[in-house]
Amino acid sequence: MSETPQPVVLLIGECHSPQFRRALLSGRVPDSSVTASSDEFHSVRCILESAPSHRVSSIPEAISLVAAGELTPDLVVAYQSIPDEFSSAEIDQLIGMLPLSRFVVAFSPWCESIGRTEVRWPSAWSVSLGHAAARIRFELQQRTTDQPPLLATTSRDEAFSALAAGCLNDVEQVGLGKSARVYSADIPLKECFEAILASLHFTIASESPDISVLASAFIDQTQIQRVKELNDEVHGGDRFSPDSPQPVILVASDMATPGDVVALKEAGATAVISQLRFAEDLIDQLSVGPPT
Repeated sequence: MSETPQPVVLLIGECHSPQFRRALLSGRVPDSSVTASSDEFHSVRCILESAPSHRVSSIPEAISLVAAGELTPDLVVAYQSIPDEFSSAEIDQLIGMLPLSRFVVAFSPWCESIGRTEVRWPSAWSVSLGHAAARIRFELQQRTTDQPPLLATTSRDEAFSALAAGCLNDVEQVGLGKSARVYSADIPLKECFEAILASLHFTIASESPDISVLASAFIDQTQIQRVKELNDEVHGGDRFSPDSPQPVILVASDMATPGDVVALKEAGATAVISQLRFAEDLIDQLSVGPPT
């Protein structure tokens, strides 16, 4: 396979901020200077900082660069740190100028309501800051295999299907010999997540799973208590025993606040991942492995 040249990246917004840079440390992508089958990996931040890139603070600056012919980015990463930071007219103009570019739009915790109260960026491209690294990793990997980018008109459901399928293609059999169980009151969602886990060669178990997935749109004391109960089931009531196994409990929720995440982890959750990006985040968690 021929070498894939490094992507040309356009970074828009406060991408130099410590908050954004810390978020990218959790992502790992194949080194684009070697073949896609290589085992060499680098952090998403490393790739973005070493790739040919332009950093601008506003969309008008980005539009000027593109209009002047100074760059045609393979990947556009926009970080919206506050609500109303970018106007609809600016966003639409930039998107129209870059029909073949890939986009990842990351929202800071200050913009948690975006998608419910404000729809300016295409929903299929938008992720919370905590999930930005996984999405950027996915887009870079898709580029190495010449997969087309998601269209601006892609719906959330279509994006979910495309991203899940893309993540599962050629993935290692990470679940071979392991079992998983999904807990959710939403039966169609439960069945969807079970199908994804089965695609990763997990056995769907009814008890004593190696991995537990608790899916809930909203987080309240009920979900926190359920995580504690799952911990107790594994530990036999003594979670602090050094001989007790470390359970893997993943909470799938897109509405969890930073405070919810803290409470869930204190209760024993391994990580809080996205429902809309379940396959991406799941594979990222499994590739890192359970905490030591």
